Amino acid sequence: MFLDRFLYVLICAYIVLLPLLPNKMALGRINIPPADCILALILFGYFVKLLTSKECRIRFFSGIRDFITNYLTVFMSILALMMLVSVSYAADKKLALSESFRFISYIILFFMIKYEWNRKELLNGILGSYICTNIIICIYGIYQNFTGFGLSDKFKNYGYTKFKITATMDNPNNLAAFLILAIFPMIMLAIYEKKRERKLFYSLLAVLMLLNLTFTGSRNAIVGVAIGMVILVIMYSLKFILPLCVIAGASLFIPEIRERIMAINDPVQNQSRIYLWKIAQKMIKDYPLFGVGNGNYVSLYDKYTNIYPQYKFYGYSKWPCHNSYLKMETELGIIGGVSFVALLLSSLIKVKSFVDTTKNKFYKHFYIGFLASMVAFYVMNLVDNLFFVPKTTTYFWILLAVSQGMMYREKKNEGMFLS
Repeated sequence: MFLDRFLYVLICAYIVLLPLLPNKMALGRINIPPADCILALILFGYFVKLLTSKECRIRFFSGIRDFITNYLTVFMSILALMMLVSVSYAADKKLALSESFRFISYIILFFMIKYEWNRKELLNGILGSYICTNIIICIYGIYQNFTGFGLSDKFKNYGYTKFKITATMDNPNNLAAFLILAIFPMIMLAIYEKKRERKLFYSLLAVLMLLNLTFTGSRNAIVGVAIGMVILVIMYSLKFILPLCVIAGASLFIPEIRERIMAINDPVQNQSRIYLWKIAQKMIKDYPLFGVGNGNYVSLYDKYTNIYPQYKFYGYSKWPCHNSYLKMETELGIIGGVSFVALLLSSLIKVKSFVDTTKNKFYKHFYIGFLASMVAFYVMNLVDNLFFVPKTTTYFWILLAVSQGMMYREKKNEGMFLS
């Protein structure tokens, strides 16, 4: 069916183009992200498909039954509901609604991938599109490191490096988080792939990712790589101890990395984040049950720094929290904060269950790596709002959806076989 193929091509195009397209595009008086236009077209096409295809409606209602009984998606739904409720009491309702719709778009993408595009060949295409995106980003990142092309002036001419690359991710930390989600799956594929050409391909891509992570100059990137490698050692194989030690030792001979490692505990560089977290604690104390409203930490930041000037960094205005967990607790209160943590833990459990049960070797090894990436990504969110950067976190939900789509399909096939 033409609509099926068209929608699938659109989702693959969305995966490739999301980080490459500009953040805003003027449409009359309104600025709209071009990638959101593609996403809106996908959602509209899926709605049309529901109206016109009986088979799609059967899959949809079967998916709904699974969705409302699966603890992972139950926590998703609770969090989305809390976000929508918070719009009613948020100071900046437009921002609260915008962030709520953004999260709901992740849920819809998750739903479509898990229940509509869960055939192996379709999931392979989605992962292939994701790998293609990483190749483009990495090549551009290398080029940017040597030329500074497309790089904002605020990421040029640091004392320890000439450039802190962003590629198309707007910020070095965003790029680092994007690459952390992908590098450990590539490492696992490079290790376990038997075919020489593919092994070489995954190995080269992993090296490119590691170089890009180095060129971001991000302290969080160093922490992410270290955490991910430790997780692989602890959970899967002691054989990773040697490369972990080699990488750690070699990194100390690279001036840029050595400088950033030494700066991890630098109180001067950490002071701004500490002040942001102090402001978050004040908001939590004032609004413990329901929070200040989704996305509204930044809206109330200036008000609170005026009340507590000892936590004010002059020149900073409407600054984000730089901690995803404090952000959720601050903006959605105890229910939102607990739901967010429960959702992330559920995601880990579900991916681990998929790794333990799938018979597909490619997916098993890819998602062993992704488990390490997830833990590293969670830790990185302790000092950044990376779960709320669309160009990065969209891929977290897409990769999670692919694993759950494959798991859902395998269970259905197993049930049909047993019956």
